[in-house]
Amino acid sequence: MIKKLMFSMVILFLLLGSIFFYGHRSATKYPDNSPKAFLESESSADGKVVVCIGDSITHGRVSFNYVDELSAMYRSKNYSFINAGINTELAYNVRQRLDEIIRCNPDFITILIGTNDVLATLNEKNAARFAKVMNLPVTPDKKGYTENLIEIINRLKQETHAKIAVLSLPPVTEAKAHAGYQRAIEYSAAIKNIARQKNVTYLALNESMVESIQKGTPKENANYKGGENTVMYQAIFSHYILRKSWDNIADDNGFLFLTDNIHLNKRGAGIVVQLINGFLENESL
Repeated sequence: MIKKLMFSMVILFLLLGSIFFYGHRSATKYPDNSPKAFLESESSADGKVVVCIGDSITHGRVSFNYVDELSAMYRSKNYSFINAGINTELAYNVRQRLDEIIRCNPDFITILIGTNDVLATLNEKNAARFAKVMNLPVTPDKKGYTENLIEIINRLKQETHAKIAVLSLPPVTEAKAHAGYQRAIEYSAAIKNIARQKNVTYLALNESMVESIQKGTPKENANYKGGENTVMYQAIFSHYILRKSWDNIADDNGFLFLTDNIHLNKRGAGIVVQLINGFLENESL
């Protein structure tokens, strides 16, 4: 009896370990169309090259993959879409890896970065965690974010021929009184100002989402502090193990555009796709 119980426990442990490993790998695997993969590819791009820069929202493994959606839309138009999104990154981290992006010789660049910069400012614990995990030289704040974004745009303008668009940030939570929600609006205003100063295209993602959220009665998740990952892990499990769509997960959690307070479902990513599609069409005329 004891042997059977121990055997059952071992099997259960192995099963849970396999599920965890599969979920973690699914959530963190680098995109097949990353800058590195593009540069290592034996076939050069004959058409237009679009690089989408960002964090996990662009990476598209714990959020609906808007880069793949765009790639599918433009498949017949000879465009190559490169996914330069990496989970957990802040603007500082993007700034450190621009060399690889520049070597892709892009014709168009989109930038969607700053959600983690916002999360890092919600409390001291978040700031310390991001500073340690992401090797930041200073404590994250709005001044540092804007300086890094400006330097990202400066380098890309100086060292590429690309037409550049920068997107404002999706809301952090959909609770209108939440500090993250308000700070995403504040950072988005700074992004808009930088885009104007640097003469690059501004895509109003935050404004589009906020307008719809204000009309509804979204989940009032005012207790979210920016460091709790339980809802995110549940979303990853639901998507990769239970095979639920990101929209169904959002519905279960009471969100319109988000799945877990920060990442996008298909509805939210659809707005990103519409904005970038408009940018590409206008700049291609």
